[in-house]
Amino acid sequence: MKILRARLLSFALDLFLWAYLLYSGFTLYYLAELWTPWRPEEKLVWPALSPWEWAVVAIGIVEVVLLTRSFGPSLGQRVLGVHLVREGSARPTLAQSLAHFGFSHLALLLLGGDIWLNPQNPWHERCIGLRLEPLPPPGSAVRRPPWYRTIYGLTAVLLVAMTLALGWRLTEVDLQKLIRSASKSLRIWQGLIHPSFQYLIQPDPRIKLSFIDGLVQSLYMALLATAAGIIVAFPLSFAGARNIAARSPLGWVLYSLTRGFFNVFRAVESVFWASIFAIWVGFGPFAGTMALFIHTLAALGKLFSEQVEHIDPGPVEALTATGANLFQVLRYAVVPQVIPQFLAFSLYRWDINLRMATVVALVGGGGIGQLLFEYKDDLQWSLVGGVIILFMITVWIMDYVSGWVREKIV
Repeated sequence: MKILRARLLSFALDLFLWAYLLYSGFTLYYLAELWTPWRPEEKLVWPALSPWEWAVVAIGIVEVVLLTRSFGPSLGQRVLGVHLVREGSARPTLAQSLAHFGFSHLALLLLGGDIWLNPQNPWHERCIGLRLEPLPPPGSAVRRPPWYRTIYGLTAVLLVAMTLALGWRLTEVDLQKLIRSASKSLRIWQGLIHPSFQYLIQPDPRIKLSFIDGLVQSLYMALLATAAGIIVAFPLSFAGARNIAARSPLGWVLYSLTRGFFNVFRAVESVFWASIFAIWVGFGPFAGTMALFIHTLAALGKLFSEQVEHIDPGPVEALTATGANLFQVLRYAVVPQVIPQFLAFSLYRWDINLRMATVVALVGGGGIGQLLFEYKDDLQWSLVGGVIILFMITVWIMDYVSGWVREKIV
């Protein structure tokens, strides 16, 4: 079953990679042919091909995949840790690779029927004296050629190069424009290197907030969001740990729902939650605190549950053998092992939340970020510089203190 899984997954991965490379090449060629200004709909274009042309493209992709697998290992086979060998675990000869490439077409036409029945050594490999085996470990006596002389190595280089080239074009990187337009930013840099602390203590009459007021708001936003997130994430982390919750069908359901909740709510950025709460409860630090709380709950819940899954099972098994119930196992065998890591994660999360508190102000989350974006919109760069310097000093102090505390508790 392991070999069958490796065959199917490696073949699917190879198909996906070569289809991606082909489409990336087409997109780069298409963009290179455009002489008009770019429009969003021109960046990723679906080729206008007839059904017969699409069939030719699909056949071409399959041919490349079969070729790389026969003369491989291919990148998909390398990722899944398998390769073709002959007797004595030697590399196939050129004749065997060519024969394997030809027989693979017949096996594909037969829908790989013999592969399902005999995944270790199907007929089209058995006829030419080959078999699929796991790759030898790095420290074994079997010598392998350098990666840059292999099919999977060249494919990986091509994949990285194509991805970087495509990303360069799609993100519209223009180094000439970066240098040519540098003078436009001089006013910003002049303001930042000549910061103004006019409203450090005295509130700005227009915003009704001083630098210190905004900073204290952001600190407490981060603190309350982190504390509330810890309180809720701590019990949920045990429901999201496979070794604790998934011991029965009902436990599997609870585990899946909890992990799904963590993944979904963690995937949505705090800015989105802040925009929802800004409409829900109004603009201000409360909306920012709630946004940070939701994201903190999901992020810490996932970190906590993964830590619970990696505990030493010995104490748990010992307590279970004595007839202890689930609560007693958690209290005496699990919690003592995870508390230091939980505290370290919590301190690190408070550090993250303080930084994120400035971003949620973009959509009405309050705090020192409100001053930052207000002054930025009014082009008051000296005041922006003052806010940034004050915030940088605060973050630096918090980072140093939290790092020192994490070293002491872990």
